[in-house]
Amino acid sequence: MNRRILPNLDKFGNLKLFMFAGERKHLIRRLAGGAFFAFLARICLLEQFHNNAAEAALGGFRMQVVFLNQFERIAGQVEERAQVFIGELQGVWSTGWRLIKQEAEMSSIEEVWYEGMSWEELLAAFRHGVAGKMREGFRPLIDGMLEETPFWERRAGPQLLLQCYADMQDAEEAATSLRIWRRAKSLEEKKSAYLIATNRELQMLAVYVPQTLAELEQIPGFGKIKIEKYGKDLIEMLKGVDRNHTFPLDAWVSSAVNEEQLSSWIFQVKQEKYGKALGVVQEKRSLLHGIREGRTLEQLEDELNCPRRKLLERIERLDEEGYDVLPVVDKELQELSSEESLQIEAAIAQLGDRYLKPLLRKVYGDSNNNDQEVERQYEKLRMMRIRFRRVSKAAV
Repeated sequence: MNRRILPNLDKFGNLKLFMFAGERKHLIRRLAGGAFFAFLARICLLEQFHNNAAEAALGGFRMQVVFLNQFERIAGQVEERAQVFIGELQGVWSTGWRLIKQEAEMSSIEEVWYEGMSWEELLAAFRHGVAGKMREGFRPLIDGMLEETPFWERRAGPQLLLQCYADMQDAEEAATSLRIWRRAKSLEEKKSAYLIATNRELQMLAVYVPQTLAELEQIPGFGKIKIEKYGKDLIEMLKGVDRNHTFPLDAWVSSAVNEEQLSSWIFQVKQEKYGKALGVVQEKRSLLHGIREGRTLEQLEDELNCPRRKLLERIERLDEEGYDVLPVVDKELQELSSEESLQIEAAIAQLGDRYLKPLLRKVYGDSNNNDQEVERQYEKLRMMRIRFRRVSKAAV
């Protein structure tokens, strides 16, 4: 740690970082070069915090701070300051945001982004919250929480500028027609719609309206393979759409997006990304809670509003990650006859547990059952596979 950074606590028990102004940029470059966990270890002075039992009075609780970073935003003649923190109290983690009203006066906590015992969920909430604040124009004293490269060193390439400008425009009518086309192609080719074209790619088509294959090549995401498969269809669809933009796009788009618009858009994209990640973590927590409480698959399906097949896939992923999902597995297999159970175990021992289709044929044959019955058979195989793997691990 640079000797000019000194851990110090103000009268409220908050960490203050002191440095000479000339050292700031050099120091931040050094500190922002590592991954997020390295960033925490180096910036937070975590060992010093624990050794000195650094605490902050937040919301009426004496919480041990393990991370603190200051943010600033200049709005006209007013400079706003705030802090983002991660703290711990008796095994319970907290992260959130608070404003600094005056130089030495802290406000009460403005926002608590997460409070609980899951470090994974805390980090997801932390990143989502930080991205939101940076979208609002706040900038951290020390960067590196979302990316290794500090924000002032990032240079937007032509692709980012094209995406940003397109997202700023309203082209809903053309985009809706393109989404209908994509849905039809998805059904025709039996693959996910995003593999044909993402929402952002459709938005750029709707905004820039390429009318030749050469112009289509300038749209990010449309390379040789996509153009060969879908180029003629897309050009035909866009023929009657009015356009206000000229090609080549890179000749004018950089002057059409200012720095403030670009920064706001970038952090909006990050906020959405981390919001989805946070949603995944929260869904996992809810599923684990339901399993521990003894819920059945049917009950979990209703509580989480999740299709049964997708729910089974999530349970399998939890098992692969080492979580205990046997309570729901055992509950669902109670109705399985001992004969059927032995048949599935024998099939897994003979064919392995990697692929389900050979197991289905081995146990149930090439029957002409309806789709619902086949899904039920797959469900039994999935549950038996989880139990088989657990028993095998325990034996080892």
